[in-house]
Amino acid sequence: MTRPRITCLFAQYDPAGLLRAHTRHYLAELAACGMTVHLALSGVHHIAPDIARFCADHGIIPHTRPNCGLDFGAWQHLLSAGCARGADRVLFANDSVFGPLKPLAPILERIMARPADVWGLVESRHPVWHLQSWFLCFSADALAHPAVQRVLALPFTEMTKPEIILHGELGLGTAIRAAGLRVAAAWRDDARGPRRLVPVNPMHVDWLSIARSPDCPFIKIELLRDNPCGIGWIGAWRDLLATRDHFPAAWIDDALRGRPASAAMAGWKIRLLFLLISRDRPAILRAMRWRRSATVPATSPPAAAT
Repeated sequence: MTRPRITCLFAQYDPAGLLRAHTRHYLAELAACGMTVHLALSGVHHIAPDIARFCADHGIIPHTRPNCGLDFGAWQHLLSAGCARGADRVLFANDSVFGPLKPLAPILERIMARPADVWGLVESRHPVWHLQSWFLCFSADALAHPAVQRVLALPFTEMTKPEIILHGELGLGTAIRAAGLRVAAAWRDDARGPRRLVPVNPMHVDWLSIARSPDCPFIKIELLRDNPCGIGWIGAWRDLLATRDHFPAAWIDDALRGRPASAAMAGWKIRLLFLLISRDRPAILRAMRWRRSATVPATSPPAAAT
């Protein structure tokens, strides 16, 4: 059986114009999977020599573009340049995650083997059903569907970030369902119990379970940098990476260094709710019990009288 030809359209932006170590790692993993990788360097006018060498070493094709329209603007730019022409499948990806925390090739083999028209890593119901757009793959026929094309043709370069999320990421979810396309997701956002009433972003509320899962070893940069939901256990990423040798913790430290973190917007009641409905809760409670037991000093038998 002939392997499908996969093209990856990768959106990247760095305020300093750098291609940081964690992003190079992700790009190298994608290229090692045998796909053709087109890299949109937003806000870059001239490609730096070290970036050009990296791309040449890994067979990655770099493209410069203005910094507008966020990831959807970058993907639109690459599509208009004909980068997806001739591909059997087109993967949209971006630099908004740390990872993969383990080799990507076997993960892609498993997820792409599922019978589907659209493949994603994370399904979300927040605020409506969609596949998170930081890793989203379409078959050529699904990408060409009029409902999907209407979304991808929107004027993203003229939109604000909330508008892009609404019309782009959530709009694609609506288009996928309206078109009746078959979907496969590595992480399913099962709406059980209170989760049916409180839609949440799994990459925040369930981040530890997702990062430890066999097919979705990624952490959102926004979570560690901004923690907008006030998740109380984000510090566990260091313990997680201490058990892995595929992704050094220093890459995260370097990426977050010098970038001011936003104050968590959620109050204590909301933070408690997130803990109660998180799929991370069993692991967090076990870790809390372990830490408490580790801090209790062992009692010594009384000294013998002399």
